[in-house]
Amino acid sequence: MTATTPQHHIIRETSDSLSRLLQDEFKRAGYKRVHIVDQAPKPDAIEGKLPAVSVYLYQVSLDTEGVDGNVHSELVTVQKPDGTIEEYRRRRRLWIRLDYLISTWAQTPEDEQLLLGLAIRAIMEHPSIGREKLRGGSFEDDFKLNVLLSTRLDEGTLARFWGSLNQPIRPAIQAWTAVPIVPEEMEPFTRVQERQLGYRDLNEGSTESGPTTEDNVRRQLEGR
Repeated sequence: MTATTPQHHIIRETSDSLSRLLQDEFKRAGYKRVHIVDQAPKPDAIEGKLPAVSVYLYQVSLDTEGVDGNVHSELVTVQKPDGTIEEYRRRRRLWIRLDYLISTWAQTPEDEQLLLGLAIRAIMEHPSIGREKLRGGSFEDDFKLNVLLSTRLDEGTLARFWGSLNQPIRPAIQAWTAVPIVPEEMEPFTRVQERQLGYRDLNEGSTESGPTTEDNVRRQLEGR
């Protein structure tokens, strides 16, 4: 893994990457400037920034589909400056699910709906974001960020959410992804290079007396 920032920055850099994806889509559609807000979608966070899109991380949880209860550790290969490869064992990575609520803000409801449609299209057309488009250095070189749209929240949950912000219920979409948190601690792992095998005489210690090899040879000679 080529990392320029600590790996635990991955949650923040995932949010940055999702925001950049939406920003690029808005520019491609002709919007010269759309503010991306990562705070809770409240008027004081949006004020003076219209048009704006709120990309709010509202829930962080364990991703049950990414947790393997049978695997407790994983092997890691590290290439040293001299070109040699060393292996380490570490606790397996923990996959975290990130749920986002995306809402749009503009001068008119019509403009808000246009921005919302663009946001949906951006996620729909980019279900997998390659490493070259991810922001930050906490992602592994071959990592792809999968972003999916979620089913709608129930009305009671939405009412409580917007009510906690002293806002009426607004149109919004939910999207989610999963990223790994990788432990730093690693133990050196050494593979078996050679194995010594021992043999034991199965007749050793037997209480029964039988003809030995010498007896057999003597009998053959006497029989000539």
